[in-house]
Amino acid sequence: MELKELCERSGDIAREEKDKSGRPVLGTLCSYVPVELIHSFGILPLRLWGQADDVQESDTLLQPYICPPVRHLMALGLEGRYALLDGIVHSYTCDATCGLFNIWVRNLRPRFSHLISLPYMAIAASLAYARAEMESFIAALESFTGREFSAAELGRSLALYDRARSHIAEAYRLKARGVPLSYADIHYMNLGLQVLPVETALPRLEESLEAARRLEAEVSGEGAAGKHRILLSGSVVFDTGLVAYVEEVGGTIVADDTCLGYRLVGDTSARAGGGAEGDSAGGMDNNHSKDPLDGLIGYYLARSPCASRADFPARRRYLLEVLEGFGIDAVVFVHQKFCDPHLSDHPFLKEVLAVTGVPSLQLELEGESFNSQVRTRIDGFFETLEAG
Repeated sequence: MELKELCERSGDIAREEKDKSGRPVLGTLCSYVPVELIHSFGILPLRLWGQADDVQESDTLLQPYICPPVRHLMALGLEGRYALLDGIVHSYTCDATCGLFNIWVRNLRPRFSHLISLPYMAIAASLAYARAEMESFIAALESFTGREFSAAELGRSLALYDRARSHIAEAYRLKARGVPLSYADIHYMNLGLQVLPVETALPRLEESLEAARRLEAEVSGEGAAGKHRILLSGSVVFDTGLVAYVEEVGGTIVADDTCLGYRLVGDTSARAGGGAEGDSAGGMDNNHSKDPLDGLIGYYLARSPCASRADFPARRRYLLEVLEGFGIDAVVFVHQKFCDPHLSDHPFLKEVLAVTGVPSLQLELEGESFNSQVRTRIDGFFETLEAG
């Protein structure tokens, strides 16, 4: 079964795994939740993702000016789509998702809930605070499962996720070299690691990477000839029709700056200075410390921040590195309506682009709204790029 189909069946797969093995399932709302720690306790982390048939189900609990992804997730919860969850975990990012976490806990009453607050900057003074937050989460998981924390188990979980992320990072590099992977393929690689058990996702990621390597041998780097190299930037981008159209009319999305994407896989706990001593993370140059918790903390603090964890120097640095490293010709911003962090971040990033001379297009959507207006704006933007 293809990764896309597996992702679409993620809820059923989690339920089947729970019924078969007895593993508890904890829902997560953000990629800053340390899923490796959850996994090390024998728990299945499941990223809450998707769209409800009737988003108005959420209107009794949420204001209508909350971003569409949050309203959809609340509606899915009220519909019972996530009734399989034993609990929910969030890491503080934007106010909308933190509000969703609190409203979910109050109204759906999961058996377990925990909110993690990680420091926003990777500086020496923040390490002790981050460790205290992780240790508090460990204590909560110990109480929930009746199991003691195991550094060895965490090391094994880190190695699994490191290997998975290194496969996805390699897919980005292959596409940047001209291998004709669609961005939708990479999207489902990213999503699969969030919504599937890592044991299920990992072999599929390996298959996808091998298929991409075979493509590279066939096309000899000519797959993207004549295409404009695009950076996709935004929060939750789940409209694969939109990104497919961008690639259809003359672009190739070689990198991204989104909630699920290259920022999550450009580094691993091994390179951040941790992981289980002696474990392998996909053949990468590992410099594991003896304490895998250090590696876990290093990974989550060293990642390039999203707009919700605003650190403008780090945001500028990431953008400039990607522009240069991937040879970006233009940027397409895809923003969800009422997404305050990304809408506030946009003028700053647009100014950085103006200095570098890279053109950009901003699309503000309400949920999955790839309509004729959006299509026309994309057409016009690429006509401008073609005109030079």
